[in-house]
Amino acid sequence: MGDFDKQRTRRPWLIAFSIMVLFCAVYSCLWLVLALSSRDQAVSWIEEQKAQGFNVRYDRLQATGYPFAICFEITNPGLGVPKTPTSWDWQGTNLRVKAQLWDRNSFRLETSGQQILTFKKAGNIKKFSGDTDYALGQLVFSDGEIKKVGFTLRGVQLTNRDNANTMISIPSAQLSLDRLMRTKGDYQSASWNLSGSTAGLSLPWFTASPLGMELVLSIKARLLGSIKKGPLVQSLEDWRDRGGTVELEKLRMQHGPLKINTNGTLALDDKLQPIGALTANLEGFFKTIDALKMLGVIKARNAITAKMMLGVLSRTPAGGGPAILNLALTAQNRYLYLGPVRLLKLPEINWL
Repeated sequence: MGDFDKQRTRRPWLIAFSIMVLFCAVYSCLWLVLALSSRDQAVSWIEEQKAQGFNVRYDRLQATGYPFAICFEITNPGLGVPKTPTSWDWQGTNLRVKAQLWDRNSFRLETSGQQILTFKKAGNIKKFSGDTDYALGQLVFSDGEIKKVGFTLRGVQLTNRDNANTMISIPSAQLSLDRLMRTKGDYQSASWNLSGSTAGLSLPWFTASPLGMELVLSIKARLLGSIKKGPLVQSLEDWRDRGGTVELEKLRMQHGPLKINTNGTLALDDKLQPIGALTANLEGFFKTIDALKMLGVIKARNAITAKMMLGVLSRTPAGGGPAILNLALTAQNRYLYLGPVRLLKLPEINWL
C-alpha cells in the first residue's frame, strides 16, 4: 500500500512536469521558426534597400532574444547614401534590433562603441571616427506605416582624421517624430509632431564660427499637410501646392552670445527654397553682428545699419542686463531679414 500511495502522489506531478516540458518544447520550436522567419524578412528588407540605392551592409546577422523577444545582433553594420550631391556613410561595430513577441510593431535599436561617419561633397571627403557611449533608436509601425521615430544620443565624440581640431561632439541629444491621426482629405491638419533638444552640440563648421564651438537647442514643431511617398522633389511640390507648412511652435537656441527664442511659420517657395515669417526674441545681437562682420559674413555697411536700427528697436530690462529685441525674422528669396534689414544670404538646398 505504501508504494501504491507514493505512485499515486507522484503521478499528478509527473503529468504536470511532462506537460510543462512539452509546452516548452513546442514554444521553443515556434520561437525558432518565428526567429528564422523574421531574419529572412530582415535580409529581404535589406536587399530591397540596396535596390533603392542605399548602401546597406553587415558581416553577420544573428537572431537571439529567446524566450520573450526577437533580437538581431548585427556585426559591423553599415548604412550609406552614395548617389546624392552630398553623400554620407555610417559604419559601426555593433547594432542590436529588438522587438517583443507581443508587440512586433515596435522596434528598439541600440549601438555603442566605435563609429565612423563619412561625408562626401564635390569630391571632398571628410571622415570622422570615435566612440559613442550610447545611441538608442525607436521605430513604431501601424498598418505598415511609420507611426513614431525616436533617437537618444549620449557621449558621441567623433574626430576628423585629417584635422584633429574638427569634430562632431554630442554630449546629449534627443529627437522624437510622431505621426498624428488625421481626417482623410483634410490637407491642412497636422500630420507630424517634431520635438528635440541638445546641449553642448559641436559640429565641424562651428570651427569657422566667431560665436563659439557649442550650440544649445530645443525645438517643437508640427507639419501641416502630408508629404506623399514617391520622388522627393515631386512629393515636396505636391505638399507645397496643397498649402503645406511647418508650424514652428518653439525654437530656442544659444550659440555663443546669441540667444534666440522664436516661433512662426515656414514653407517652400516655387524653387523649393525655405520661406518663412517668425517672431523672434533676441539677446546678444550686438556682439553677434560684430562677430559676423569680422568673419566677413556681413558687410561693414550692413553691420552699422543693423546695429543702429536694432539699437532703436531694442529695450533694456527693468532690472538691468543685456538688451532684448522683439523683431520679425523673415526668409525670402534665399535671404534672411532681421526686421527691415537684409542680414545674410542663405545657402541653396538641393533636394535631389
